[in-house]
Amino acid sequence: MQLKLKRTQRAAGLMGGKVMFGLDARAELSAEERELVRKYSLGKLVVYDSEARKKHNELAYGHFDDAAGGGGAGRGLWKNTRGLASAAMMALSLRVTVDSLVGGQHIECKELDELLGAEGAILNACKNLKAYLETAVTFDGREEVVEF
Repeated sequence: MQLKLKRTQRAAGLMGGKVMFGLDARAELSAEERELVRKYSLGKLVVYDSEARKKHNELAYGHFDDAAGGGGAGRGLWKNTRGLASAAMMALSLRVTVDSLVGGQHIECKELDELLGAEGAILNACKNLKAYLETAVTFDGREEVVEF
């Protein structure tokens, strides 16, 4: 497996006074690795969720919990509506999976530390995926001896 990373930046804002940081990430898998990802359904494995996605997820669950807690039909309807809005925003926020990483993923962040966090999460996820794939090929009936 190879992970190809490309960092970029661009001017943002009305006057171009802000900077948006970008990361293009693409994992290249060998034919054997692609087959293992397919065989063990690892394509939907989440590699990274953006901070915005996590925030909207927490808000959505909070609104739905508040709606279930009672307080009248009007309040419950309002909280459910807010929960649906947060869930919609969550769906629009960034989520990187093994499949999307293999296809190529573009990430943009306003803050450099969030971009570095995303890059670190992707690197760590690729290491974990490599470990999964290395383990997956051992399910062929072989015996492993561990000495202590």
